[in-house]
Amino acid sequence: MEKKEINEIRKCFQRNDCRIDRLRGCYVNEEKEKISSIRELFLALEDEEMSRYCELFRKALSGKIGRNLFNLSFPLAEEAEGGRQHFLLRLLNSELKDEELVQEFFDRVIESYQEAGKYLILLVRGVYDIPGRTSDGLGLGDASEEVYSFLLCCICPVALLREGLCYDKAAGSFLSRSDDWAVQKPDSAFLFPAFRERSTDLHEALYYAKKPAERHEEIPGELLGAPLPRAEKEEQLLFRDLVEDVLGRKCDFDSVKGISESLSQLVEEGKEREESALLDREGMKKLLRENGAEEERLLRFEKNYEEKTGGDDSPLLAENILPGKELRLKSKLLKLNISSELSELLESRIIDGREYLLLPISDDLELNGIRLRQKLSED
Repeated sequence: MEKKEINEIRKCFQRNDCRIDRLRGCYVNEEKEKISSIRELFLALEDEEMSRYCELFRKALSGKIGRNLFNLSFPLAEEAEGGRQHFLLRLLNSELKDEELVQEFFDRVIESYQEAGKYLILLVRGVYDIPGRTSDGLGLGDASEEVYSFLLCCICPVALLREGLCYDKAAGSFLSRSDDWAVQKPDSAFLFPAFRERSTDLHEALYYAKKPAERHEEIPGELLGAPLPRAEKEEQLLFRDLVEDVLGRKCDFDSVKGISESLSQLVEEGKEREESALLDREGMKKLLRENGAEEERLLRFEKNYEEKTGGDDSPLLAENILPGKELRLKSKLLKLNISSELSELLESRIIDGREYLLLPISDDLELNGIRLRQKLSED
């Protein structure tokens, strides 16, 4: 799913225009025991309660693709009868009315999820009448081309509120509270099926992880049976290693600067198309060739790529491997961030046998908050 498609489904969780019809939940304690359950017609909830739930569901569709949001593809074996995608499809088609199926799903989550504390499993089923679009992207109002039925599952930690004085609206005063448990924002979540090219894609799902460093890989791996793509940090390290290895002695300032500028252009072109900019094996090879890699070292690229990716030929997200809109220079004693708009002013030059990075001094340059004057300035 692309960001625009995720945002379109995210709008299904607005209190005033909510597309959820059924809510199920299961509260689990530290011993992995079911404590209580939720079974509600979602639209029958009180407004405030509905708003709270919608806030949690919207959070599960937020963040950056490749950092918090990951597109999952189901292996063919999981789509066969008895597979995990096949189980999710049965759950979806049941409209969450089959109690035995719902409880089996909760059991599978509890068995897979590795978490020491209490948590709440929320499972909703929704229906979205996909509005038609003209060739130039304009909506056609109520004209619906397809109905997208979906499941959204959120796993939310339940934490003890800090002890203190809390305002009790019913009593009209502040009371001491020390044992209130509150549902936190989702730690992990998934949407099934995916919504791709504004249509149902039963072969994929979207996974959400609150913390990039703690992605709970057991959920996509064990519960869903779909491998989790590389994390943002993994892609950055992979790209760095390949660039340094292939460029070798040519991995100088001008070459790396050229690579960064090419990646920035690739990301901007992706934004114009409203698509994720991808860098595949051939694209990376071309990028290295255009920025100083010698043909002899490029011959090693294929072998290095295969070894470092472990045979995973999925493309890299250009936005993940680009540090940002700045050039970032760093050493043990120096950190320097320069806007990409000014990157052309920064150059490398050899003076008296030593290489220097040169940056022209401008009138708005400050040192420790004090504006600097140019030595050549007539003022």
